[in-house]
Amino acid sequence: MAELGLGTMSILKQGDDEGRRILEAAYASGIRHFDTADVYDRHDVERLVGETFAGRRDDLFLTSKGGNEWTEDGMRWNPAPSYLEQALHGSLERLQTDYLDLYYVHGGTMEDDLDATIDFMRRQKQAGVIRQIGLSSIRPNVIRYWLEHGGLDVLMTPYSLLDRRIESLGQDVPLVGRGPLAKGLLTDEWSDRLSAKGFESWSEPELRNLLSTLPHPIQAYALAAAKRTCAVVLPGASSVEQLQQTIDAYHGDINERALDKLLARLPIHPYTKHTT
Repeated sequence: MAELGLGTMSILKQGDDEGRRILEAAYASGIRHFDTADVYDRHDVERLVGETFAGRRDDLFLTSKGGNEWTEDGMRWNPAPSYLEQALHGSLERLQTDYLDLYYVHGGTMEDDLDATIDFMRRQKQAGVIRQIGLSSIRPNVIRYWLEHGGLDVLMTPYSLLDRRIESLGQDVPLVGRGPLAKGLLTDEWSDRLSAKGFESWSEPELRNLLSTLPHPIQAYALAAAKRTCAVVLPGASSVEQLQQTIDAYHGDINERALDKLLARLPIHPYTKHTT
């Protein structure tokens, strides 16, 4: 059965105190897989995770990501090993740990020196600084290259009822599925979250027609679908209340036959040109 983790990108939306309460509520519920990244709130999320769980490191499966560098002009992509080493050790310091259970390269393109990045990650794993090598990507060509050349242990990628692209890739690798609730579209608040821009390959009219017909509770079906494909289901939360709703839905009962029928009628959209 898939594990429920917590993505921490949004935990500081209402400030440090609520962020700390979210982390503690997740821990109290039994969640041990906590995912973060150095760029989340310009290092502040890592700092808060490290402070909150100081002294409990052995209880956690702790992950972070590197490759996006903050500069005076904003954020830029930098997969150079020299920068990744700096980023990794900065994450370790903020998270108050001397190793990460899983470390992701946070993106990438085919124009990168992928072999140099892969070599860096392998050396960190051999040294025990990271326990598993991860890639966080939506680009099929990059994903395939890492799978063929990178000793990749884990792939993080979007996965939800509305974004099943990874199923078209045909690769066998443990998945961490982020965005399982599709920015709130797969909750009872979907009508408030609906945008004229649609979502991924779905137009706004298509979404309106679909979401009004999904079985209830929508959130429970969305998370149950993610459980079938992902090793770890990774929703986020910006409040304790939102987190608790997600936890309840994750453990809630659904009609498996209804889920089978739902998956059979939902399309698996292919990767688009801009993600190659």
